[in-house]
Amino acid sequence: MINKRQKKKNKLKIYSLIIIAIIGIAGLLFVDFGILQLIQLKQNKNHLRSDIEQLLTQQISIQDEIHKLKYDTSYIEKIARERFMMVRPGEKVFKVIESKQIQ
Repeated sequence: MINKRQKKKNKLKIYSLIIIAIIGIAGLLFVDFGILQLIQLKQNKNHLRSDIEQLLTQQISIQDEIHKLKYDTSYIEKIARERFMMVRPGEKVFKVIESKQIQ
């Protein structure tokens, strides 16, 4: 009889430890500062870093454009010709009309 009682107590202890372990693991996973939250924060951090890198590249490009617009006269002339259809005095502008092919 003592043996049966001890076996029941041992089984009860093992089941209790298993339940406590499951609750502990679930707690580590699903609490506010759990593993799942940590993984989500790391993904968000990586996304923000890539956004920062993209914005820095864009900033460099814009700064280069500003520098060209301030100091590069040939670039300014190119922009004036392309965007605003400006010409130098004495130049003539010819518009080329593409002919449509008859099928």
